[in-house]
Amino acid sequence: MIGQDLHVVMIGYAKKALQSGTRDRERMKLYATAVKELHIIVFTKKDEGFPDFQQEGNIYLYATNSRFNWQKIFNAINIGKKILKSNKKSGWVVSSQDPFETAVVARAITKNNLAVHQIQIHGDVFGMSSTKGSLFQSVRVLYAKSIIRKTKCIRVVSKRISRSLVTLGVDPNSIYVIPIQADLESFLRLGKDRVYNKKNPNNCSFLYVGRFSPEKNLELLIESFSQVVKNFPDSSLTLVGEGPSEEIILKKISEFGLENKVVLKPWLNDVGAEMMIHDVFCLSSNHEGWAMVLLEAAATGMPTVTTDVGCVGEFIIDQVHGLVASDQSSFAKNMNQYLMNPNLVKQHGRKAYELALSASISNDEYVQKIVESWTSCEQ
Repeated sequence: MIGQDLHVVMIGYAKKALQSGTRDRERMKLYATAVKELHIIVFTKKDEGFPDFQQEGNIYLYATNSRFNWQKIFNAINIGKKILKSNKKSGWVVSSQDPFETAVVARAITKNNLAVHQIQIHGDVFGMSSTKGSLFQSVRVLYAKSIIRKTKCIRVVSKRISRSLVTLGVDPNSIYVIPIQADLESFLRLGKDRVYNKKNPNNCSFLYVGRFSPEKNLELLIESFSQVVKNFPDSSLTLVGEGPSEEIILKKISEFGLENKVVLKPWLNDVGAEMMIHDVFCLSSNHEGWAMVLLEAAATGMPTVTTDVGCVGEFIIDQVHGLVASDQSSFAKNMNQYLMNPNLVKQHGRKAYELALSASISNDEYVQKIVESWTSCEQ
């Protein structure tokens, strides 16, 4: 079956897809060019003000507009059943954004229909943090582990996630690895002309870009940086982003007396420009799905100090494109290495740029991979 005969239903949380002109909507438009119909069901609350239904070409968008969170599943099931009932032809693929609530919806609407279910997994959904918390969270995880073993079509964003699913009993032939699209063109244009020669080699400007949230473990980054400035007091750290951990981060900065060394900035439209005025990118996360920001930093010619997460080992290689911390204590040592050997910044930075140049793919190539993952569900 070729992509143009496909009818696809996507179930997820991407509210930006419901807004014209957003990156999510533009991505959906790309997918739609390769299929017959693309239906997108998004979990929303009624007071968020989204239209119940929108259409743009062969894209059909539905907001659940539920009064309560628990109603989102039932509303999405009703929408999905109506979609499939309106066209009983074969060739339907129902893709859920995760193995949790959206998978419940997908299983319900594909039952007794000529449709197959694809599960997408974008992160470490079965890591240690996923099993902590309430009884409800534990039930969610148990359900997800059960459902992935029964599903014959799973798309993941990294080989790391694929390996973790195999250890849980998932058939490796059911797993399709497609990294998140590496749209690096604007970053590569900047990185091509990066200048590494510094007037003062005894300082280094470190940068983090992303959410301020617990899984990013920014406390580790700040603690590590506090050790760096003991020997290299002219160094700096910039944290770009926002999120629920901001207050904790500010307290940590104050605890180590780093108010004049660490700068917090809100989200920026031009992340690449910010990367160009810093030397080394830092990622201290406990876990990541793919960590596209590492490739974006690489595209601007930045080496990375990172934990072993996401695309590390698959794309970002230790001692080639950056330095990978084997444990928490080695994170500060890796930061110090770039200060003790400034030439290493240029050496790893140029290798990182070359990696990003080879990893960048076109929209057409990426869409082809996504459609192949959908058609593989029918095989």
